[in-house]
Amino acid sequence: MPLSDHTYRYQSALAAYCRTGQYQAIPGVHAGHVMHYRRLVYNVVDDMLQSAYPLTHHLLKEREWKALVQEFFSRHPCQSPQVWYMPRELYRYMLQVKHPLLQQYACLQELLWLEWTEVELFMMEDRPAAYTRDGDLLADALVLNPEHCLQRLRYPVHVKPAKQITANDQGDYFLVLFRRPDTGEVIFLNLSPVAAHMLERLAEGPQPGEALIRQSCAAWQLPVTPDLQAAGNSFFSQALESGLILGFKTKKDT
Repeated sequence: MPLSDHTYRYQSALAAYCRTGQYQAIPGVHAGHVMHYRRLVYNVVDDMLQSAYPLTHHLLKEREWKALVQEFFSRHPCQSPQVWYMPRELYRYMLQVKHPLLQQYACLQELLWLEWTEVELFMMEDRPAAYTRDGDLLADALVLNPEHCLQRLRYPVHVKPAKQITANDQGDYFLVLFRRPDTGEVIFLNLSPVAAHMLERLAEGPQPGEALIRQSCAAWQLPVTPDLQAAGNSFFSQALESGLILGFKTKKDT
């Protein structure tokens, strides 16, 4: 049943007060009690953002965090009906308005991205893939876990506390986040440039480890030495054990 015009206006006015803290009289609402609605709603928003961005919350000063949450809550019209998705809109809001905090803390944008991506991977729908656990890491086509995200960063937000990151840390960093198929846990894995290139190629489709090593060595103009082959084999073995690589392409798919 659609709401009446009066009910819609009153609900909208209450929602506006909860967001901004600026109260205008609403029929049927006790002016002395309405503050509790705002406190409860604000606390839900603040708790959700702290849960999604614990490292960012730790990085910012308390007054900076409170001001950011209040600004976001009062100014940004959240679109998603799913409460867990709301923290993503904080990240997008800060990029959209070019928030001063992103200039004050050079690593903040990447830290926000990292924390939200962990949430999104954990909550994402399953992406099933066909594979077998029987095969040879170098000779048989490997199947990459589709529930992953590969990223290149300017700051080491995945390996160093944000408060300790300085301009001297700026560089090229590679990492992959993935969700373990057995536990659902989201794992962060620091990567060498060569390993990142191999995963990029593997994301295009199943390939044997030996072919991936040769492609990446060619891309980085490196000779294919026994040491590099051994390092590549070790990386694939660890990736298989951790769940980043699920297994091998099944015979019926070849």
